[in-house]
Amino acid sequence: MKRKYEIAVLSKGAYARTVRLYVPQKADRAIIMHDGQNVFYDEDAAYKKSWRAIDALKAAGVKNTAIIGIDSVGATRNDDYLPFHTELDKYGLPLCGGKAEVYADYIQTIIIPYLDKRFGFKFYAMAGSSAGANMTAYYAAKRDPRLRAYAMFSAALFVSPQAYGKFLNETKFDPNALYAVYAGGSEQTGEVPDPEIIKQVPQLFVNDAFDITNALRASGATNITLDYNHNGVHDETCWRDPFKLFVKNFADL
Repeated sequence: MKRKYEIAVLSKGAYARTVRLYVPQKADRAIIMHDGQNVFYDEDAAYKKSWRAIDALKAAGVKNTAIIGIDSVGATRNDDYLPFHTELDKYGLPLCGGKAEVYADYIQTIIIPYLDKRFGFKFYAMAGSSAGANMTAYYAAKRDPRLRAYAMFSAALFVSPQAYGKFLNETKFDPNALYAVYAGGSEQTGEVPDPEIIKQVPQLFVNDAFDITNALRASGATNITLDYNHNGVHDETCWRDPFKLFVKNFADL
């Protein structure tokens, strides 16, 4: 099938990522999304389920918003997206994370300046799921003035509970930004092999969504959408609907 986006490879030294760009002619703003290979088409997605982001724009009647997907690299994804080392090795999870600042710097100094120069966008949003939602929360804490909205779907803060607890308690998020938070009540992830924690995982995702929301409210934010789907599982099929609403709300800013 013919792809409706273009591809660029942007690098900073040895750090390089494939970037997928869908930019409508009238777009004056852009949503930066993690796991770019999962953003547009099911055929490209790692598990053959995508966000179907172009369909989301069309369904919401949005013409002023571009979608920028930054591909993840399987071997380094968790290191890219998790700002803190994982704390659940006792459950059989591999130790990883703690290198997200490199990825954040790549977005700040390479991705956004490239988009500014080429398209002249007025401002940006960021969206991610699972570890990508962790990364989005971490970037939101930077209060980059170029970003006006953040979507965090199925954040997995429970992989580093002490570090993220401290992070949420100490972070002053932008009270004027738009936020979308989502969790499903039937979420699981294939990365958790231990049966003891497998039973806890759905509630952990829900707890994390409420913890993020409470931290945003404590910072004075009021433009927050908290979405809970009792039957929601951990994949793009359940993130599509809350993403459509986020797209519409961001387009209306």
